[in-house]
Amino acid sequence: MMMKLPVIGMIGLGAMGRPIALRLQAAGYPLTLYARRAEAFEEELKPLVEAGAKIAATPAGMAAEADIILLNVMAGDDVRSVMTGGVHSVLAGAQPGLIIADHSTIDPVTAREVSAAATATGAHYIDAPVSGGAIGAEAGTLVTMMGGDRGAVDRLIPVLENYTSRQLHLGESGQGSIAKLCNQIAQVITIQGVAEAMAFARSMGGDADAVRDVMLSGFASSRMLELQGPRMTASNYEPGMETRLLEKDSRIALTAALAEGLDLPALELTHDRLVTACGNGWDKKDVAILYELMTRKK
Repeated sequence: MMMKLPVIGMIGLGAMGRPIALRLQAAGYPLTLYARRAEAFEEELKPLVEAGAKIAATPAGMAAEADIILLNVMAGDDVRSVMTGGVHSVLAGAQPGLIIADHSTIDPVTAREVSAAATATGAHYIDAPVSGGAIGAEAGTLVTMMGGDRGAVDRLIPVLENYTSRQLHLGESGQGSIAKLCNQIAQVITIQGVAEAMAFARSMGGDADAVRDVMLSGFASSRMLELQGPRMTASNYEPGMETRLLEKDSRIALTAALAEGLDLPALELTHDRLVTACGNGWDKKDVAILYELMTRKK
């Protein structure tokens, strides 16, 4: 006899949430979807609905029926609104035992506060941000880093295995958010470093692509050099990692660091560059656009 699969509720069905939903639906999971834009169900989400996904009128209604809710929203304020923002929020309808896995990139303070609110209802909130972008969501190769109750994480992992390649439990609530922000700090600083190296190679009369290949064989090798270097030298800024999202993540990390009296000078510099790029109208371009700031005449 086949084991009954849990009902999965999904809130946030954009570049990350939609491919995750498609993978879960293909694996046979019953889905319930919530979107603030009702017209989305007649547009980009229509294939999911036609394949059997249900539509929830409110997050509270979803929480009353789902076993697990996956959350993919922009920032901490969005998480608070969806989770605790009144009679239509997730926790207003949550049943004891409900698991909420939050894939959003938020600060650890918000994660801990929302977790405490969930615990008071008998639900489990797991901060479970992911790394790998929309490409990883489509390929099922995301990495998720989690903070929260170990038992809830163990129940969650069989679902996560449908769209992640690694599932890491790091400890108590907030630990997943801390790990994700550390990832983003190193990532954006490295991207700025790649932009500077590629710009330096070209300004000195070098072959930037050949230089990148050499660097990939040495200590300067990195995933960002491998992925973003070719985008920069080809001026390919079609969105993969949108500039606005990394600006947002950097801002979250800087705000959290400031609250602890911690100075992050390299991140501050890189964040300033991201703000400039967004101000130039490049907010939805790939973050490789930082290279353009290096090559434009002053």
